[in-house]
Amino acid sequence: QLSTMTSKLRAFGTEISGNRRPSGELSGNIRSAIVAAHSSGKSKAELAHDFGVHRHTIDSTLDRWHNHHTVDSLSRTGRPELLTPRQVRLVLRI
Repeated sequence: QLSTMTSKLRAFGTEISGNRRPSGELSGNIRSAIVAAHSSGKSKAELAHDFGVHRHTIDSTLDRWHNHHTVDSLSRTGRPELLTPRQVRLVLRI
């Protein structure tokens, strides 16, 4: 039997990093692996178990792929910039 202290490997062979915060983003490589594994026929529950993430993370990753055809992080909403790039250059020159 393997000890619980041994490092857990993801389905595609990379070690799970202890540096990722619990609610942190997944890397593009992991997202790509999730999409590829789902395309090969794995269920969402199996993917969540294999990658050590919540089922919702799998759902949102696959939704991002189906809706936007990318595994990259999408731009986020937020407060608009106060200055245009031209105004920023002007302020820096002054």
